[in-house]
Amino acid sequence: MCERISVLVVDDQPLFASGISMIIDAQDDMECVDTASDGRDALSKAANLAPDIVMMDLRMPGLNGIDATREMLGRGTADDRPRVIALTTLRRDEVVVRAFEAGASAFLTKDATTEQVLASIRTVHAGDAIPDIAATLTLIAGVAAATSTPRQRAIEALSPREREVFLLVARGLSNTEIATAAYVSDATVKTHVGAILRKLNLRSRLQVVVFAHANDLVVL
Repeated sequence: MCERISVLVVDDQPLFASGISMIIDAQDDMECVDTASDGRDALSKAANLAPDIVMMDLRMPGLNGIDATREMLGRGTADDRPRVIALTTLRRDEVVVRAFEAGASAFLTKDATTEQVLASIRTVHAGDAIPDIAATLTLIAGVAAATSTPRQRAIEALSPREREVFLLVARGLSNTEIATAAYVSDATVKTHVGAILRKLNLRSRLQVVVFAHANDLVVL
């Protein structure tokens, strides 16, 4: 049996956090290791429990979810950091894009179905695609449109092949879709994505999408 996906649920509404934790614990391939009620509590428990996934409410008293995400993902090495799913009440919310900029890997609205919650956890844990990509791209494009200016120099550190993969990631393609488009293996795509994140100092493929839009580099 495969090791279960460990999840930390962070929300200042105990009933909501408890409901999500019960959904998670009912699955054979995942477990809720704990819940936290604010950003500081989340940072402490993430450091002690080292969860694979943190489901992070963005609007909380004290340390909010955006700042907690930024601090959490600034610690340790890439292999040690959890992946963050931002929780929000609004689907079209500029605050969610700020969470992406802080390193969140996906977002969920609080009215998401059980199936959407579980699919997002599994997809983010696998790390080879972005959940709900159509809504995510629409959200990012809408926020970035008013501020972006073309800056090709932003990716000059990448090799030609890495730039090709960068642009495909920016369009929201999964690793398998990129492998097909670029005529390479999934493993090669994973290697290129890792190099892109490292060279551009980014923490998730969603940050690649935000970065591309902010620099007006998206090719549709």
